Amino acid sequence: MTEHRIFPAKILLYGEHTVLRGGKGLAVPYPAFSLRWEPGRPDERLLRFADYLAGTLSTDIFRAADFSTFLRTGRRLTGNIPTGYGLGSSGAVCAAAWDRFATEKGKSLRGDDLRQLLAAMERHFHGQSSGTDPLICYLNQPVLLGGGRPPVATRLPDNWNEGFFLLDTGVERSASAYIERFVSRYDADSGFAKTVAAEWTAPADAAIDALLAGDRSSLRRHSARLSEFQRREFPGFIPKELHDKWSGAGYVLKLCGAGGGGMMLGISTNREAVETVLGNVLWL
Repeated sequence: MTEHRIFPAKILLYGEHTVLRGGKGLAVPYPAFSLRWEPGRPDERLLRFADYLAGTLSTDIFRAADFSTFLRTGRRLTGNIPTGYGLGSSGAVCAAAWDRFATEKGKSLRGDDLRQLLAAMERHFHGQSSGTDPLICYLNQPVLLGGGRPPVATRLPDNWNEGFFLLDTGVERSASAYIERFVSRYDADSGFAKTVAAEWTAPADAAIDALLAGDRSSLRRHSARLSEFQRREFPGFIPKELHDKWSGAGYVLKLCGAGGGGMMLGISTNREAVETVLGNVLWL
């Protein structure tokens, strides 16, 4: 822990929805958006979080009383992670609290044990949590998810982010609403579930493998396949004004998180074309 450590946002590059149905996921920290501890007036939202943690976590792994005192005596989180955008704002809050007030026993937790502990913290904000967002924010490393194994930090090739960008839809949304819509359709129709496995999970998994291997051609091909399936089968997860701009000369878009708004993720071979059609975007 350092006094000036930042707690970054996260981007789920691949695996939205499908990582919860047996697929792989790949998420990365995104420090362009972050939180940090600063002097300031007590934040009632954080004080309620501290009260929740006092009743949820054992004192041998987390110093909830010290956390509450810290907040009441003039410290708060400041930063620029937007809420309702799928960028892990609540995960960054959990990571910041854990980093500062976990005990030595708590800090010794690793892998799935740490993820489950962080999930218990984040349930204060969402009612349910996989623990993935706070894990990525806390580790500040790319993390491989799903595929039948616990989350594991990984290394990405140099220049892995070439051509990737975020498009701000300007729409704040509730992730849980879109998760429920996906799950209800997936669970009610076994035929559709098979289609998702073939046309969403498979290209997402293949895109992750291609990115890790540095195979840009395969990465773009699988991303385009995934993008087209999402546009065709889940138009309600895409803001209407993007339907005609979902793909273009040298780029494709895909969901970045649950959908409905927030950020969309793009991959491009033509930066000028992207900015001509979509305007200002955030290049990773």
